[in-house]
Amino acid sequence: MGLPLPGHAYLPLAVFLGLGVPLVLAYRRKSSTLVFRIAAVFLGAWALLATTTAVWVLADGGWSALLRLVDAPLLLFDLQFLTIWLIGALGAFLVFFVAFVLSQTVDRGFLRLLPTRELPWPARLPRPRTMTTLLAFPAAEADAFMFTLLERDRHSPFLRCRDVILVSDGLLGQLSSPEWDAVLAHELGHARELDGRYLTFFRTLARMMRWDPVLRLLADSLTRREEYRADLDAVELTRAPRALARALYKATLLAPATRRGLPGLLGAAGPRGRRETLERIRRLVALAESGRFPEEFGA
Repeated sequence: MGLPLPGHAYLPLAVFLGLGVPLVLAYRRKSSTLVFRIAAVFLGAWALLATTTAVWVLADGGWSALLRLVDAPLLLFDLQFLTIWLIGALGAFLVFFVAFVLSQTVDRGFLRLLPTRELPWPARLPRPRTMTTLLAFPAAEADAFMFTLLERDRHSPFLRCRDVILVSDGLLGQLSSPEWDAVLAHELGHARELDGRYLTFFRTLARMMRWDPVLRLLADSLTRREEYRADLDAVELTRAPRALARALYKATLLAPATRRGLPGLLGAAGPRGRRETLERIRRLVALAESGRFPEEFGA
């Protein structure tokens, strides 16, 4: 039998319920920024629990400690293990810090390794309010993605965020003008809802800890949600759902089945990615047939 525990040991259950229920409710109805912030707090609590559990098991005998914890899951929350929790908190912070540094390093690596060139902003689309750079890079595959860089502001002592939208020459060569507008509007939807700051970090964290099903599920669910939302944002802006559907079809479904795309708008690789792309196209065609969005930028 597990050891009897005081009432405070059940506080973590209340914390996870207090974060998980609002996250589920906000997932469908609230803005992406709010969902991301709740998800970030939830992931912080989850990482704290995971690292503390690992430290406790390693410090208390390995497999035998793990079996004891399985028998009495709330044993870990006894106040006598406060030092273990402090070490776990440090471990969780280090994991988050490494994930942030890694995501920024990879993004900066793209700009250093790829011979990019700046593209003119399409006249039919409004310029973003935030600092945004639109770049093309040489690649035969069709792809487009965005990320956010944290960098020093030359005119102040503070750091600033700069959104970067990267598109391949292969993509530019395949798309008509309305399709290009729709793709760029989709990426603007990602930038406006801070996907480059939160979602990129969540996906990096999930790749680092790929053995953790909770992180993987949350990252995959948020990614799917944001792709659907950015599609809808693009349609709201361009009034051309068929243009975005054609762009997805040309760049993803007509590409070789073995291509390994980058994690962006058109980076859906493998059978699962193609199934998700088909679902996005189906939704866009349904929007076009609904009559809600008469296309203004051309067929």
